[in-house]
Amino acid sequence: MWIKAAGLYLVAACVVTWPLATQLTSRLGALEGAGDPYLNVWILGWGMQAWLADPLAVLGGGVFDANIFYPAEGVLTYSDHLLLQSLLTSPLYAVTGNLALCYNVLLILSLAASGLAMHALARSLTGSTAAAFVAGVAWACWPYRTAHLLHLQLQSLYFLPLALWALHRVVAARRWRDTILLAIFAALQAISSVYYGVMTAMALVAAAATLAVATGQWRSSRLWSRLTVAGLAAAILIAPVAWPYWRTQQREGFGRNLFEAAAHAASAQSYTQVPPDNLLYGRTGLMDPRPPGPGERDRRHVEHQMFPGAMVIGLALLGFWRASRSDARPAAAAAVALVVVGVVLSLGPEGVGPVYSWVADVVFGFQAIRAPARFGVIVMAGLCVLAGLGVARVGLGRRAMVAVCALMMVEYVNAPLAFVPAPTTTTPAGQWLKSVEGPGAVLYLPLTIDRENSPFMVQSLEHRRPIVNGYSGQRPMFFTSFVDAFADPESLEARALLKDARVRFVVSPAVLGSAGAADSPLVERARVDEGAVIYEVVWTNESDAALDGLAAAEPPAPGPAPFRIGETATYAVEWVGGPLDVTAGTIAFRVTPPQDAAALPRAAWGFEMTVDTAAWVSRFFEAHDRFRTTADAQLRPLSHVRALREGRRSIDRAFVFDHDARRVRAGETIDDARGPAAMALPLPPGARDTLTALWYLRSLPLAPGFSVTLPVNDAGRSLSLEVRVGDRETIDIGGRVEDAFRVQPRIVARVERRRPIDATIWLSADGRRLPLAADISAGFGRVRLKLVDYRP
Repeated sequence: MWIKAAGLYLVAACVVTWPLATQLTSRLGALEGAGDPYLNVWILGWGMQAWLADPLAVLGGGVFDANIFYPAEGVLTYSDHLLLQSLLTSPLYAVTGNLALCYNVLLILSLAASGLAMHALARSLTGSTAAAFVAGVAWACWPYRTAHLLHLQLQSLYFLPLALWALHRVVAARRWRDTILLAIFAALQAISSVYYGVMTAMALVAAAATLAVATGQWRSSRLWSRLTVAGLAAAILIAPVAWPYWRTQQREGFGRNLFEAAAHAASAQSYTQVPPDNLLYGRTGLMDPRPPGPGERDRRHVEHQMFPGAMVIGLALLGFWRASRSDARPAAAAAVALVVVGVVLSLGPEGVGPVYSWVADVVFGFQAIRAPARFGVIVMAGLCVLAGLGVARVGLGRRAMVAVCALMMVEYVNAPLAFVPAPTTTTPAGQWLKSVEGPGAVLYLPLTIDRENSPFMVQSLEHRRPIVNGYSGQRPMFFTSFVDAFADPESLEARALLKDARVRFVVSPAVLGSAGAADSPLVERARVDEGAVIYEVVWTNESDAALDGLAAAEPPAPGPAPFRIGETATYAVEWVGGPLDVTAGTIAFRVTPPQDAAALPRAAWGFEMTVDTAAWVSRFFEAHDRFRTTADAQLRPLSHVRALREGRRSIDRAFVFDHDARRVRAGETIDDARGPAAMALPLPPGARDTLTALWYLRSLPLAPGFSVTLPVNDAGRSLSLEVRVGDRETIDIGGRVEDAFRVQPRIVARVERRRPIDATIWLSADGRRLPLAADISAGFGRVRLKLVDYRP
């Protein structure tokens, strides 16, 4: 029976992904290439190569130091690691060496295995083979699967039903054997996907609590002891894999805030949409993703294509009605709990009251959730169980079961999907790099901030050298600075980064004009790939000396300081577009004694800024951030420390500025930033950081028509600040009329990736040059700052 069931789900998986089964080596099971699909190809390939070549590196955690985003560490933790999946596919890779084949086989088998797992759960709860097939087909093939074809890791839904199966057995018999199985399946789901690990935990808690009440065991110490042991055992099994993620989170400060979660949360619309390729509902336009109305969020993304199917919904309602009046009532109650919990959490922070915000604040792992809409899988798990109960209560025969499954497949089947060509994994450049002896990192040009790097990642599996390029769910702190610098790969700033990062090879799609010159470190080694050129970075006295050309004219020296130690200015922040009569938060600026003792005796000033959101804002975004800079007498930063506390997200960063060597070094602490292993980035002469720039500006002889441009380094990223002073104006500050200069600062990045910040600041026209108000507009919206307290 189980072999036949497995065969049926394999056929269903091939049907819903058709024609992938006929294109296993020529196409990739995704509707787009560069981006998440190529990322997962690289992750899968990296894991398979590690299992085959050095399994001890996998077991010891060394595999997490993958080869992208050089010189960052632990970069495999920037996304799901797929180590379990790569272990299962590594024999196929060992025989064929074909990445696309392994990826596609894993995709199809993931759908089939998910269906078989739900089959086992429904069969156990109902004793009905018909119910098992209906639940299994729904779980394996519902439109969410097609929507997330670009996310291979999200097809790993085979252990959640098995964990629920084990939970029901624990509640029914309270055997230790079932307790261990519960721990194993819950742990395997978390290992398969970090997202689904959190969601499985929530599903198991909801189902366990409901079953305990429904079966009258909510006071049973025997039951709760089994469940507690299962939870502890699962945590122990997960720990070796969770530990690298925790270390990366502590080091890099990765995490999602409630604002991000709200942007990717579901709505009622999300449960009534399917992918455009769905034959019945998508191609006909019945449930095609709909454009947003006025004031609505855009919910056409794949996260919002979660229609469960009319058959499943109808059978689930039938199952709830019939099972709630029978001995299957506990199973039905647990399934309803899954649906309710899944819906509530999928709606995110803006959904049902403060529920999501409260859960996110107290449950470990929620800071990794960017898309709460994916909690819809818990909803579907509950619906599948209820549908199975409905089929079992009706007592469908074999022919009726086949008819129901066929109707469900009519709802789920897609028009033939246009899968992308399989990525190129063998290139002349890769072969050359593989053949060269000795270690050395590689930079592929062009270096971009996003998915354009993913083909280089796949190609790097051929030579396995570290590469500067990278694309993943997160990025290391320094990466934006690298991308900015290599926007002009022949610039002195780019060369300085090549040296500081110890990059050995540069692969360029075209000849670089400056290469081969005496002052250039780039030495041509090979021409491949229709004009692509491989350069080796070789430093000589001449190319070293050329870096002195980084020196440029410094901005004007600061004037007399119109402030003194102890000055404090506090501003109310008003969110324009929100409730303007309510303060959204406060920002305070302070002048303090120098805080970095190691910077003495050069240190002359300390500057501090604190940001605190109001309580009502914390429903979707909470911040209690502190920025502190120690500066010299010229108002140049010597060190900068930032402590970001945004909900459960905690980030500590430190930067040390060496103006003589023209470098800024970064670390978690000041000591780390001064250590030999600290990341070093170019620092323009006379550069200020974002704090000292404000006080530097106040010291200048401002007058209408005055303008100045100064370099600013923000967390290692070099920018330019262009300041123009407009006319004198009178403004109202707390009922007082003040004369002020209208100042318009403009931050200019070498590579503009989003709309620049549009800001206007009013500085008092008296000798203090005190900021009185500001109006700031950016991608996050528009805010106004008004001075509410000043202590000189």
